[in-house]
Amino acid sequence: MKESSSEHHRSLARLVQAAEPAEPQAPKRRRADYLPLAIPMGQPEAAVEMILSRAVATGASDVHLEADADGMCVRFRIHGVLQAVGRVPLEDRAAVISRTKILSNLDIAERRLPQDGRIKLQIGQGVVDIRVAVTPSLHGESAVLRILDLNAVSLPLSRVGMPPDIYEATHALCRRPQGLIFVTGPTGSGKTSTIYGCLNDIKGPHIKIITIEDPIEYEMATVTQIAVHEKIGLTFASCLRSALRQDPDVIVVGEIRDEETARIAMQASLTGHLVFSTLHTNSAIGAIPRLIDMGVPPYLITSSVNAVIAQRLLRVSCPGCKEPWEPSAEIRVQLGLREPVILYRAPGCDRCLGTGVVGRTGVFELLTLTPALSELIMCKASEIELRRAARAAGCVPIFNAGLAKVLAGEVALEELTRVVSPEE
Repeated sequence: MKESSSEHHRSLARLVQAAEPAEPQAPKRRRADYLPLAIPMGQPEAAVEMILSRAVATGASDVHLEADADGMCVRFRIHGVLQAVGRVPLEDRAAVISRTKILSNLDIAERRLPQDGRIKLQIGQGVVDIRVAVTPSLHGESAVLRILDLNAVSLPLSRVGMPPDIYEATHALCRRPQGLIFVTGPTGSGKTSTIYGCLNDIKGPHIKIITIEDPIEYEMATVTQIAVHEKIGLTFASCLRSALRQDPDVIVVGEIRDEETARIAMQASLTGHLVFSTLHTNSAIGAIPRLIDMGVPPYLITSSVNAVIAQRLLRVSCPGCKEPWEPSAEIRVQLGLREPVILYRAPGCDRCLGTGVVGRTGVFELLTLTPALSELIMCKASEIELRRAARAAGCVPIFNAGLAKVLAGEVALEELTRVVSPEE
């Protein structure tokens, strides 16, 4: 069944790709003052400053400094997609990495082991927080710099992009005195922003919140934040045991990776605590078999889990250059659409820096455990049976949520099929 679903996704992706113009229209204009970069040679301080300032200006979430045989490739991840923006010559490569290490308080002499650090940098009128990971590679040291969006920590739940029905249901779930709420999705899908949005709705002078994170990405006022340090035995499980002795009302477990952590989190949710955590699954219903595979007994899942929220981030088509096109009958059949429709794709313009994209929007799937679904979990039903029961209970698949944004002209069909499979 999974092979059939995967083939269906590949077939749809091929049809969508084939429907693209044979000769894509060139972007109307591209803002040359942003990209590509003219990185200064022989000036590592100026080079690093330019790379970071342009990354912030273009809204990049990550900067990749990748050593190769000829020097270093610089790439930005913008709206979830990597793009090459410049190069550092071979003779400057080591100096650029050393400058990055100095800014992040790392040992510039240590080139054999990975190192993690942090940079707080004044850029323009604001301070930018950057997480740095340096690692040895074939041609020398490479680094990835994650630019942390400090606005993400202050967004209320109402502004994380949920549709009204899912927002109202999630808001109500956050008001429950106990239970476990999972947020699922791949890395970079906005799970942290959603959990912080929930905490912003909850926190107050009478609520004790403890988070357990690896690492702590954002500082949050009035919240006790604990950093996992597995090398010294400070695991998620041991941090969680300690947190339970701190009289919390709400606990956030950054990620559940094993049975021990899952069991402790679930027991905590049954003893008067509201618990949030994340899992790396493709769909909301996929969290159930994942927990069972970890060794968590079904009765513990049905008695503790209140809901699972699955999410993705899709790139929003630029309204300044998006153009209409009509999908073929074959594509409509794959999408389950009976009538002809007009969709939109954006070739790129000055407004979007030639990318055809002006930001990202979230798509969400909310699964709440109904009595019928709980009974199936207790009977160890297959994922297909669980999915069928979830749909019958009104759980809208995440692909359908994304398709609604495609039909509204907000997102390109190519983007939806790139990020989400139809079976999800």
